[in-house]
Amino acid sequence: MGDVSMFFMCLVAEAIGLPPDAFSRFFDASQQHKLKIIKYPDLAELGAATEGKTEAQGVGPHKDSMLTSYLLQATSHRGLQVQNITGQWIDCPPIDGTLVVAMGQGLEALTEGVCASTTHRVLSPSPGMGARISIPFFQGVSYDATFDSMEVPGEAKALKASIIERNGGRRDDVEFTFTGGLYKHLGEATLMNRIKSHPDVGERWYPDLLKQIRERQAAEEAQRSAVSENSTAQEPKPSVIGEGHAAAVEAH
Repeated sequence: MGDVSMFFMCLVAEAIGLPPDAFSRFFDASQQHKLKIIKYPDLAELGAATEGKTEAQGVGPHKDSMLTSYLLQATSHRGLQVQNITGQWIDCPPIDGTLVVAMGQGLEALTEGVCASTTHRVLSPSPGMGARISIPFFQGVSYDATFDSMEVPGEAKALKASIIERNGGRRDDVEFTFTGGLYKHLGEATLMNRIKSHPDVGERWYPDLLKQIRERQAAEEAQRSAVSENSTAQEPKPSVIGEGHAAAVEAH
């Protein structure tokens, strides 16, 4: 899978007008990756089954952290959903012999938004359906790599902007750790994302970093509130992430 993910990055580079090896500098010579096996029990097994309740959230809306991830849906359950540019949740049913590919926040940041990170969620199986099993593979990156400009061609940026405009969507406002010049290295951004996604762990092991994250979140929320109060009433557009902020977590 490591070789598959590296080859796929070559294809991504060519698709947006860059040389095939454009992303090579973001990987170590012996790059480590991560694979997990995840079980989503059905509602009956969770003890959450009630009359008339057929679904519940397994994993809330989120984006993956790094460049790309690849998912094998090992059982026939539906449950994985992705959100399109207009805010609709689209089922991503299992198809034999295929992998689901998701773009991560790191890739969106490096390509200046051309490769949009995938907002997705998982619904737990209905009572009596049995457990859903998924096997996600997360492509690693060099934690010492810096956020260097990829010099994405203007044609690719213009095409992305036209797609957004044509579909009546907008760039989503998922809390985005990987942009804005906050961090110099991919590893630093990844650590802050993990602390944000798991504040209980951050409270114990990285209290100072968690404090920084919370202070930044509070400042950003205050800024959004001020903008909202000062803006004129407009017809609301559907949000690409639904309600609230999605964290960068690694689960499918």
